[in-house]
Amino acid sequence: MKYKIYLAMLSLILVACSDHESGPPPHGETGAAVNAVSITGNGLANAGPAAPVSGGPNLLGVTAPAGPSAAGRIENGLEGMAKANAGNFALSLSQVRTNLPKVTSVNDAAGYDQVELLAYAACSDLTVGGTPLMQSRYNVTVGGTIAANQTALVAAGVRMLDQHTAGLASQGPDAAQISTIFNNLVTAQAAVGTNTSKMAFMAVCIAANTAGAALLGM
Repeated sequence: MKYKIYLAMLSLILVACSDHESGPPPHGETGAAVNAVSITGNGLANAGPAAPVSGGPNLLGVTAPAGPSAAGRIENGLEGMAKANAGNFALSLSQVRTNLPKVTSVNDAAGYDQVELLAYAACSDLTVGGTPLMQSRYNVTVGGTIAANQTALVAAGVRMLDQHTAGLASQGPDAAQISTIFNNLVTAQAAVGTNTSKMAFMAVCIAANTAGAALLGM
């Protein structure tokens, strides 16, 4: 169920992504699970955890990542290549920190529009320098066309989502659908003649890491 929520979220983010090129916390907050209850095809012995983890009861049994966790997830999604304490990522975090979700309840959490700004900033840190990380780590050549970089751009998006989903983006049951989603995004970027490979990389990176950073947990 969580994976389907993530796919729907990814699709919406990809639709919303525009041409971004530049812009502007470790984990530590965990939610609580509800007591185990019997569901069809499952018994109490298989449900869990049976007791709250922290922060009191969560009647929905689903938690949302709060501020520091969202920033940490973006760091993980980019394999530590963008740091929350450096560059545009740090600048953006300092500006939006107080607006990020402060609670793990999906009913009460607010501020997820700020997560995309953090992803935007972190991704932009991978596009700077003579040989930026988008090229040295993701094989997206700065001087190449979007069409020439299409395979690398799609692979970059899947690789980032793999970081967020323990490999499910490339090896899970919906791997083909995820690849198609990224292919469609890159093709749409290539259809605009003034777009560059850097812009396309930003669109892919923002979409993958916004979706990954906002995944719900149990």
